Amino acid sequence: MPTKPSRVPDSMTGKVYAALRRDILSCQIGPGQDLSEGELATRFKMSKTPVREALSKLRSEGLIRSFPRRGYQVAPVTFQDMNELFEVRNMLEGRATELASQNISDDGVRQLSNLADVMYDPSEPLSIRRFVQANRDFHEIIASSCGNVRLQSMVMQVLDELQRFFHLGAQLRDIGTETNDYHHQIVAALKARDAALSRNVMIAHNDASRQGLMAALTQPSRSMLHI
Repeated sequence: MPTKPSRVPDSMTGKVYAALRRDILSCQIGPGQDLSEGELATRFKMSKTPVREALSKLRSEGLIRSFPRRGYQVAPVTFQDMNELFEVRNMLEGRATELASQNISDDGVRQLSNLADVMYDPSEPLSIRRFVQANRDFHEIIASSCGNVRLQSMVMQVLDELQRFFHLGAQLRDIGTETNDYHHQIVAALKARDAALSRNVMIAHNDASRQGLMAALTQPSRSMLHI
């Protein structure tokens, strides 16, 4: 008779899961990097069981892959992934920004304006993480202001999947001024309640981000990345 799996406290599995997910999304653990249950258990000072459960959860989210007798590997990121995600992003976020222009509160506009001012130092990992988080907060406020919960959820899912690309982009080139300029244009369009302009500027922003990231990742010096 099969034995019942032992119950691991959620706090232990959750601790490993949250730390690994953060490090993978921020590319502190890079695309294609191998992971070992034993090494991770040593890192977190716990048994392999909560580590294995955390890895299983990350695998179900598509962030890592497992191989028999080899272990685990952080899922690579590909140009196809990037292009597909940005295409979907434009369709979803363009519409969400249109709707947000009619629904966003004055306080929401003020928050966006403050977030649009955030800069960063490309040589400082913590500064990059804060900048990427501010970028996410900016886009999340717009999505949450669209008035359509399902659309908001879909936009945030795409942004989650793009998170590693955002970190790579911020590491490979200084995108601060470009991002801030577009963000302020979006804020101005939303403040004017101009639906068409809001949508068009958001799509232009996303297209510029994709083109800049593509240019950075296709440089020969970036061939070590699993792209």
